[in-house]
Amino acid sequence: MIYLKDGSCVPVDKQDLPIRLPKDIDLQSPGNPVENHSDWKNTIHKPTGDAAKRETDTLDTFVDSSWYFLRFCSPNQTSSAFNKDRVNYWMPVDQYIGGVEHAILHLLYSRFFMKAIKICDKEINCSEPFKNLFTQGMVCHETYKDKDGQWLHPNEIEKNKDGIYITKKDNAKVTVGPSESMSKSKKNTVDPEEMIKIYGADAVRWFILSDSPPEKDVQWSANGVASSNKFLQKIWNLNQLIINIKNSEIDKKSEKEITNKTDLYVLKINELVDRFQFNVAIAQFYEIYKFFNEQISKNISKTTLIMCIEKIMKLLIPFVPHLAYECLENLGSKNVNQWPRVEKKLLDTLEFNIVIQINGKTRDVLKMKKDTPEDQITNLALTESKAKKYLIDKKITKTIYIKNKIINYIIKN
Repeated sequence: MIYLKDGSCVPVDKQDLPIRLPKDIDLQSPGNPVENHSDWKNTIHKPTGDAAKRETDTLDTFVDSSWYFLRFCSPNQTSSAFNKDRVNYWMPVDQYIGGVEHAILHLLYSRFFMKAIKICDKEINCSEPFKNLFTQGMVCHETYKDKDGQWLHPNEIEKNKDGIYITKKDNAKVTVGPSESMSKSKKNTVDPEEMIKIYGADAVRWFILSDSPPEKDVQWSANGVASSNKFLQKIWNLNQLIINIKNSEIDKKSEKEITNKTDLYVLKINELVDRFQFNVAIAQFYEIYKFFNEQISKNISKTTLIMCIEKIMKLLIPFVPHLAYECLENLGSKNVNQWPRVEKKLLDTLEFNIVIQINGKTRDVLKMKKDTPEDQITNLALTESKAKKYLIDKKITKTIYIKNKIINYIIKN
């Protein structure tokens, strides 16, 4: 596009396309380097012969980064932008994670870019760049303004003895606004380095992951980080307690209980991580801590305790890597990067709560073996469950069964 003397904007003639960027550009200049290149910027409007200026804002920043995933497949390629064989091997990307602004901008451009490449080169196998999309929430914080309506940074304010926010500079009253996504323009940002210096990176990670589901916004809380740090200290102390424990008489029943329960926790957390339910997984770790504290007082060998706590520490690696690796080192663990496996024989013994519903209303919950067939569940619902009185002499018009979770009978009243 070019701008004419009267301020109007018109496209260049098609026969002049493509317009190539200058090669003698100064990339060290401040601002847009194309804007500062007068020879390229100044041009002629051919139909009138009048002087004109080119549009210098050539590409949206998201367009600029809409093909980097292809470059990652062959970062050392020098003869072309990417190697087709490597692209066909690695693409498409298994999982895309980003904020909502990426989902509607970067992701959109990436899809157009990939489809255009596929049209231009039939040897490229994929036309979609990403298999799965997960849109994560934003980190939010309260907003603050002074009496003149100017934004204030959290470091510029404090609470007085009456619990009212005031400015540190002149004790002026502060207007507290709603919690919004952290942004420099509104000054409601918190430097994580400050919290990391006090509590460590693991505590900050733990708080962010535990505060809410990853697809929801996180409400920043310094008290929340401090609380996370206290729990991680408990995990450290639990490990030290197990390391220093003395062998006692062995109770085979207690040993079997802790090994089976540990494997069950491995199964649960593995599934929760796969489903991006990190906050629910963290809730399991609080339960695990309580369970292990109870087991230490029982007649369980030190070898078994260490074997079980090792599995838990490996599960913690994605959440709090610094703490987890240090605990594993102190436990004398081998193959620390090997994710714990679940015994297949344990999967066959697992029981699930099956919710029995009538017309969408829960009438009972049955504990059933994994993958119990629908007809067996129906038989129990009709003969032994609390739901049977709602089904007697009723015609079931439709059954909705979600394996290992719920069965809903639609009946005519």
